[in-house]
Amino acid sequence: MSYTPLEKKLHKRINILSDAFLLPSSKVPDYKSILRTAAKHLKLFTEADASVLMLNNKNGSLVPVCSIGIPFSKIKDAALPSSMRLKDIISRPAFEVRYASFMNTPLIHNRKLIGLSAVFSTVPEKFNTFEHSKHENQFLTMLASYFATTIENIMLNDTIKSIEHSKIDWENTFDVIDDLISIHDTDFNIVRANMAVAKKFNMDIRDIVGKKCYKIFHGTDEPWKTCPHIRSMETKTKCIEEIEDPHMCGIFSIVALPYFITSGKYIGSIHIARNITESKNTLSRLIQTEKTDVENDSNEKYPPDK
Repeated sequence: MSYTPLEKKLHKRINILSDAFLLPSSKVPDYKSILRTAAKHLKLFTEADASVLMLNNKNGSLVPVCSIGIPFSKIKDAALPSSMRLKDIISRPAFEVRYASFMNTPLIHNRKLIGLSAVFSTVPEKFNTFEHSKHENQFLTMLASYFATTIENIMLNDTIKSIEHSKIDWENTFDVIDDLISIHDTDFNIVRANMAVAKKFNMDIRDIVGKKCYKIFHGTDEPWKTCPHIRSMETKTKCIEEIEDPHMCGIFSIVALPYFITSGKYIGSIHIARNITESKNTLSRLIQTEKTDVENDSNEKYPPDK
């Protein structure tokens, strides 16, 4: 069976998105591998010749952290002030490189600019389609948003480890984070929780601590059937589960991180729940739109017999 160019393009798009979104959850991905995966998939998706990933540093500048197709040594000292207007960051080339065209895509999480994807091509006006095609732009924005979220997750994990070692007060640290963060013991009791949990379930934080996690999060009298907390207790490793729960009013990516005290004793898990409803719905709409476009294109080329 032969495929039209549009069908082939859709198939390639879905493969790239699936490969990017289905990162293995059996082990904790390290920071550098996530950065390289992001640079690689953004390069493949845009059909670019080179890709550079930039992230915010402590000095308020966007600096290169990973590159594909361009030697990192040539761009490692470049920097863009993250305080610049977003339209200026997008419209100006991040580096002086010998390419005919470039495209900058912001990496935004919770309305905060955390980084920038810069792709380059030897073909003039190579990336115009992302400016003029609503669907192509939405796909790219969704992919960039996904990697922004993934990178933020890795950074959050590192923050948790730092907090464990430095004994920083949990509540004061996590109350400024929008994700639902809590600590669950081996009997499914909530030991600690941030204010986002209280706000989500419209409860006083004092009424949450000590309650069963499945009662608060899922409104049930027993653990969720694919509970990552149970798997984390069994394996003593990080476990990730994506759930759609009417009680939580959406689709959530839930991470359970094993929690050990200084003696090495396992006492429960750190539970991080992130609302991904919008990104999942956007992906479904975009894929359906692309399929509809393919069907319309096929019908135009091969009208049904009358």
